[in-house]
Amino acid sequence: MLQHKHSGLLLRTACTILFLASGCTPATDSPDRQDDTTGASSGALAISGVSFKTVLGNRYVGAQNNGGGAVLATATSAQAWEKFTLDDINGGSLESGDSVFIIAGTGQYFQAANGGGSSLNAASSNRLGWETFRIVKQNGSGVIANGDVVGLQTVTTGHWVSAENGGGGTVFAYGAALGPWEQLTISGLPSSQPPPQTGKRVVGYLPNWYGSYASWVGRVDFDKLTHVNLAFALGDANGHLELAPSSDLATFVNAAHARGVKVFPSLCGGGGDSRITPFYQPDKVDAFVDHIIDFVVSHNMDGIDVDVEAPDRMGAAYDTFIAKLIAKARPRGLPVTAAVSQWMQYGMSDTTLRSFDFITIMSYDNAGTWTGPGEHSSYAQAETALAFYKNKGVSPDKIVLGVPFYGYCWGNCGGGKSSAYVLYKDILAKYPNASSSDWLSVDGAQYSYNGLATMRAKTALAKQHGGIMIWELAGDLSTSSEQSLLRAINGSLQ
Repeated sequence: MLQHKHSGLLLRTACTILFLASGCTPATDSPDRQDDTTGASSGALAISGVSFKTVLGNRYVGAQNNGGGAVLATATSAQAWEKFTLDDINGGSLESGDSVFIIAGTGQYFQAANGGGSSLNAASSNRLGWETFRIVKQNGSGVIANGDVVGLQTVTTGHWVSAENGGGGTVFAYGAALGPWEQLTISGLPSSQPPPQTGKRVVGYLPNWYGSYASWVGRVDFDKLTHVNLAFALGDANGHLELAPSSDLATFVNAAHARGVKVFPSLCGGGGDSRITPFYQPDKVDAFVDHIIDFVVSHNMDGIDVDVEAPDRMGAAYDTFIAKLIAKARPRGLPVTAAVSQWMQYGMSDTTLRSFDFITIMSYDNAGTWTGPGEHSSYAQAETALAFYKNKGVSPDKIVLGVPFYGYCWGNCGGGKSSAYVLYKDILAKYPNASSSDWLSVDGAQYSYNGLATMRAKTALAKQHGGIMIWELAGDLSTSSEQSLLRAINGSLQ
């Protein structure tokens, strides 16, 4: 809930099982090997020979003629028609909440016609919304193992795969809940699933209000980053994204790709919700998702970051928006991520939270210009935030810890201000020794920020999870300086 100025507005920032046929190839050659776990990514988990048996009637789910026809639940044993290849596009271990395609022996995908509400078939050649499911454990969260009871939920309408009467006939996608007809026992998984990959992300946000992105090419140290999120992409009157001129974006994206760094547009930003939330309402969401995909593909970007920070304007419409966005992005090899924070978490379902390829936690702004003096981003706050999201069932390797390259001032902040948002580099410009602490009380002012020691400690904590996120890259000194926070992060990750 960081506040900063952008065009006169105060913005708060930083702001299933897919069942596939066969092997995957990485969309890009990147230093990060764990986040882009889509159907087109080397991180995806492909498992062959998986079967589902109805709990109520003990009948195996089968693809008639091994694909090309209806899905049935009639077999009393698992033969060829009842075995499928799964590709967990979220990567790492197969976990509750992961998104999936299901593919039969003929290479045809399971499809819920109209996204759910009618019969299920195994006759599709597409990898889109109607073919995308979530796999959900009946009890608990985390890794799915042989013998677990699961349900398969359509991502577009939320219907559950249902074997009428618990088995013995045709399978539908019209269940309203994970009830007896929808409960399936999974088998055929490997006895030991692959562990999450260990490469750590370093995600840096770069706002568009500090000059052109082309001007940052020589200032951003791409060698110390895995991702750059360009902030913020907002909708015009018709829901088309606006971020920066195309030539400006092309210069930056090409430079990042040359150093193996991925570039995502970040949608919205705190306070920018009036330019985003109207477009993911039911009557506009499909066109808006198409606009987002078109923007990313046309600008040669690598994924989509969603930073909607308006929990009262999220809810079911947001959940549907994310499901539709993921359904169209992942088949194209585009990960979907989100900036999240505990204060806004009631705005999305836990299923949606777990569906992102990874999340970045905005663990800062515990104090600010809207409060009195206080620590705005302590180490203890980071520990609490990480625990909160692990308790939500998010795999640790998908949790990226956010850290601030800025601070707050209270008191004599200059320019007649009694409180202010201040970049780390500007604090050091006034007080050259400030990097050795997190708190200054000087010249009638008090400053809260993260110095080098805390940044190194938080990086060590982030190494136990999915990496570290920075709001904002413009706040740092050049990495040639020993006081650079990005340099400290890079050193602590080695």
